Amino acid sequence: MKKRVAIVGGGISGLSLAYFLKDVAEVTVFEGEEWGGKAITRQVDKYRFEEGVNGFLDNSPLTLQLAQEIGLKPIPAGEESKARFIYDGKLYKLPNSPKEFLKSDLLPFSGKVHLLKDLWVSKKCEEETISQFVRRRLGKWVLNRLVTPFVAGVYGATPSQLSIYSPPFNRIKEVECNYGSLIRGMIKLKRGGAPRGNLYSFPYGMGEFIKKLMEKTPAQFENSQVYDIAELKHYDKVILAVPAYSGAEILFRYPRLSHLLQQIEYNPIVVVGLDYKEPIKPKGFGVLTVYMKALGILLDKYMFPNRHGIRVMLGGGRYPGLIKLGERQLVEIAEEGVSKIYHLEKPIIKWIKVHKKGIPVYKVGHSKLVEEIDREAEKIGIGLIGNWKGGVSFNDCIRNSYSLAQKLKQELAN
Repeated sequence: MKKRVAIVGGGISGLSLAYFLKDVAEVTVFEGEEWGGKAITRQVDKYRFEEGVNGFLDNSPLTLQLAQEIGLKPIPAGEESKARFIYDGKLYKLPNSPKEFLKSDLLPFSGKVHLLKDLWVSKKCEEETISQFVRRRLGKWVLNRLVTPFVAGVYGATPSQLSIYSPPFNRIKEVECNYGSLIRGMIKLKRGGAPRGNLYSFPYGMGEFIKKLMEKTPAQFENSQVYDIAELKHYDKVILAVPAYSGAEILFRYPRLSHLLQQIEYNPIVVVGLDYKEPIKPKGFGVLTVYMKALGILLDKYMFPNRHGIRVMLGGGRYPGLIKLGERQLVEIAEEGVSKIYHLEKPIIKWIKVHKKGIPVYKVGHSKLVEEIDREAEKIGIGLIGNWKGGVSFNDCIRNSYSLAQKLKQELAN
């Protein structure tokens, strides 16, 4: 007889875990709000706006395999999306090769020369913030004009908030420790520092993946809120696949574990969907900013079919106070960002999604905190999973769910 497993949380992590356990357990998934978590695609007239995750890189075979198993064929981002930009008073195109980088005006000559500092800086194999790491090895120009926008794009955070051990930045730290220099390491590894892989999504948005995954998963889906872990005492195993703050509330009977989960902070993120009659130039993936309230603008209409609009990301760790403003003010800030960068006015559609607690902050000490949380959870026999541990990307969530599923299969077999 199969063991009974309860999974609390119907986002990417919880649903993929339910799928991976389909052959070894009777699974029930509980979701108190909307299925999909941060992978919800919202239909607004002819527009499809992603509330959260935009897509995934094809550098994870597991994600591609899962998509194939549930009968979905991912689609690559269009050629136009390969052009990416940074805005720092003007638009700078991100170079796609070392040769382009040397010719680019993205960094001034002094900033490029400063990169050579990496060759003689002593390695430091201990935890520090991303800001400290980049200043020490590569200089302020790389920090301000490259890393600051990139961190905002991935985590909605600032480089001073995040630990260098945060995925995918931890790989850069590994290069320093293994080779003593990023430049020497990348030469030996025969690759640059940019994430490998091409961007993919699904024909009708990331929400299509969630819908198909639920159709192909032989689990029981309960659209109800779990308030107390004691409600699930009749299950053989319980997994919380929810944000850390939600886990803290459900586990109030265990004060220490609840307190540890409460220590994980989240940055607010506001997503504003817009469109204009005029074409946006230059076309591309979008733009990340160095200092603006608009952290970035994603040109979805040039990335994937069936999207039509663009999205502006606001707030994050750079301007967390924006979350206190009303929706009308937030949309106006998004419009101002588009106007400043692309010189467009009067959008023909406006849509907004406010995530008061959007993306977890992987601060210095985060990995040790997670280890302590896992130890406490193990004492009471529950599992914890989510984008607050092991990475925030779509691929990270699926990979971590698969790893947990393999561990649970052994446990449930005993």
